Amino acid sequence: MIKNIVFFKSPKINSDNEIDDPYYQNFKNDGYNTEFIKVLVIDYNYDNLKYLYDNGSDIEYFGIIFTSSNSIKSIDSFLSSFSKENNNCKYDQETQFFINNKLKFKNIYIIGETSCNLFIKVFGKYISQNLIVVESNATDLAKRITIDYNNNNQNENNNNNNNNNSNNNNNKKPLLYFCGNQRREELPTYLNNNNIQLKELITYQSQVSNDSINDILNLVKRVLQSNTIMEIYWLVFFSPSGVDFVMETIDNQLSTLSLSRTSFFNNKIKVAAIGKTTENSLKNYNIKVDIVSPFPNAQSLFSAISNYSSTE
Repeated sequence: MIKNIVFFKSPKINSDNEIDDPYYQNFKNDGYNTEFIKVLVIDYNYDNLKYLYDNGSDIEYFGIIFTSSNSIKSIDSFLSSFSKENNNCKYDQETQFFINNKLKFKNIYIIGETSCNLFIKVFGKYISQNLIVVESNATDLAKRITIDYNNNNQNENNNNNNNNNSNNNNNKKPLLYFCGNQRREELPTYLNNNNIQLKELITYQSQVSNDSINDILNLVKRVLQSNTIMEIYWLVFFSPSGVDFVMETIDNQLSTLSLSRTSFFNNKIKVAAIGKTTENSLKNYNIKVDIVSPFPNAQSLFSAISNYSSTE
């Protein structure tokens, strides 16, 4: 059996410019032909972060939200560049000042183990990890925020009543959502429906890569031209935006060839999703999802695919 696996993400590269990615290592060692296709190019947007840096100390937030590693990386990159622009290379000092003086918050809400680990790596020494709440998808995170928010309001109302204080302004603290220009609607919609104020701060832009389009077109060509039944392709999707881009590119190519989607998504193709939100995005395209990785890491995906393959 010829085993292929395509990861719709950028690989991690070491200092020698070689692939040093756990997804690559796990599957390569098990005999898979591995391929990475970078679906989107990320550009950091410093303008909003600069404004927050200059003016952010007046607002107290109930919490801050990260649904992507890119938003965490954008803040890290901004603080690094901002220090250099001001001839101040004391990154630790700048970061501590930004986190503790410019951002006032009670909780930190993050989607995914990978993003949480990155946040702790970058900002862990400046913030108590007890403030961090992690959920695996946007809906569960929104539900958790709503519970915490309502409980906090109830506690503050009780305190105000006990102190004969009728001022409930503290109950209306907003949340600050660091996000990209293609962020999903699930979390903002859920919070809005529960009367929770959300301030969005776009810190990065997702852009289409022409190289990625060519790589996806070549993938479609290889699958369509494969004439052996002893070959399998695992397609691994990491984000809803990646799903949209890949599916649009595949559909456009199939349409050009006057072929249906089922001509590509045949018995050779198996689909894996990282997270429930990504799974739901695939289902919106009527794509059968064979595996949902229990956790957003390489070992979890490898175990899930290995278990699936052993029962085939």
